[in-house]
Amino acid sequence: MKIEDIMDEWSKDTVMDNTSLDKESLKIPNLHSKWLIVLSKERQKLKSIYIKRQSLNKVLGEYYRGELNNPEDLEELKREPYPKTVINSLLQQHIDADDEMIKTNLKMAYQQETVDVLDEIMKAINGRQWNIRNAIEWRKFENAVG
Repeated sequence: MKIEDIMDEWSKDTVMDNTSLDKESLKIPNLHSKWLIVLSKERQKLKSIYIKRQSLNKVLGEYYRGELNNPEDLEELKREPYPKTVINSLLQQHIDADDEMIKTNLKMAYQQETVDVLDEIMKAINGRQWNIRNAIEWRKFENAVG
């Protein structure tokens, strides 16, 4: 799910009917369930990208060290044999600068941001009961004073 879609959906879910705070309070478990499912799916995507990144890091390390020379592996990677052998102290720099690794890191960063946004949504849902209780207490106070 895209962050923009999540934000749009969340902005709809944040609307509360101030005249029916009791009903709004009863909606909290449903909201929690809905967003927990979304969060779980997005965390799974993040873990998947992380695992792919680890695998890519290993393969690129072998590639830049000159260990991947057989045609099947190179065809799978869609690369030509690397003409040099990179020394270990510079290996991670080559891996990090690789276009495929950069794309993977960008995907991972975006997915991490998505999970972070969903974590914030879950915090807001967990605090919703407090906000409703506060609103009720304020109304009691206003009625007692007036």
